[in-house]
Amino acid sequence: MTVLNILIIDDDAGDRKLVRRLLRHLHPDANVIEADSGEGALARADLPVDAIFLDYLLPDGTGLDLLAQLKATWPQAVLFITTGQGDEEIAKSAILAGASDYIPKSAITAGALKRMIANGLKVAQMHWRIQEQQNELRLFSDVLVHDLRAPLRAIQFLCDQIQEDYHSGDFNEVTRQFDLMKKSVRKTSELIESLASHISPHSTGRAEYVAVESLYDSLRAVMAQDLAETGARIAWHSGALNVLCFPPDIVQLLQNLVGNAIKYSGGRTPEIAVSAETGRFGPQISVADNGIGVPLEYRKKIFEPFKRLSRSSDQPGTGLGLATCAKIVKRHNGVIWCEPQPDIGTIIRFTLCLDDVDARDSA
Repeated sequence: MTVLNILIIDDDAGDRKLVRRLLRHLHPDANVIEADSGEGALARADLPVDAIFLDYLLPDGTGLDLLAQLKATWPQAVLFITTGQGDEEIAKSAILAGASDYIPKSAITAGALKRMIANGLKVAQMHWRIQEQQNELRLFSDVLVHDLRAPLRAIQFLCDQIQEDYHSGDFNEVTRQFDLMKKSVRKTSELIESLASHISPHSTGRAEYVAVESLYDSLRAVMAQDLAETGARIAWHSGALNVLCFPPDIVQLLQNLVGNAIKYSGGRTPEIAVSAETGRFGPQISVADNGIGVPLEYRKKIFEPFKRLSRSSDQPGTGLGLATCAKIVKRHNGVIWCEPQPDIGTIIRFTLCLDDVDARDSA
């Protein structure tokens, strides 16, 4: 299973030791972090945290006072309030403030912690799925209001022009206007397809172990025309790896990355290297190119929806390709990032960190 990162915030060393010992028994591989104050906990803001056990009384305030800051620092973490005295009012206030559960220290046992963590993580995961769906609906509505308005307005204008030119007998102009309309329709269609792909980027079915070389074969088949038309030269290195993944998703991800490498070649013949290797956190796949590169200030933003390089605004596209890649990688419990090449171009790397339990839960 995925390794848990658990933060214990308590000024009593003995209580921290008890919780740590029980957690080690339940989750031997867990990373357990300790802090004796709210300030000490927030000083660890750079560390990943999945679950927090927060004492109600701390030297620098109450757990309720600290709760909002902890939620802002680790928004996906599940948070539990503990206290030396059982108090229903404290429990009610903790839940209303965003805690997942509350437990008196006298009631802390291995069974209680197991139940709290299991239920809390399920609720937190459900909450984030709902929030992601809300964000996607908001994104969809924004596109409908803004991005689709321009091509639809252009189509309406061209319809009026075609009607006028037809009645005046200027059939050459009618032909030209029809060509322009086709371009507007194509642009609208591409935007809708990109948006649909981004909102629901994964295929149905179960994750499976596949050879990276077979993913490459599928990608070469899908991109055969693009590769032939552009003369792109690609070096493929599979590392003889097998990976656990949703194969259609990864082929789409690689198609987006290779497609971008071709699109942003800067007028050069695209030279692309697609390689796989065993990384520190699991299989890692990289796509390196000799294109225009990505400035430092854009290396994180490019994975957000509709974020594009200012100097690439003349290139076709919707700004959803890399955002879709990020969603696919997230579904595989991995990370994706951008690195500069030493002289020219860009390297996009991503990891695939599914395990068998994750694969069953995602099916």
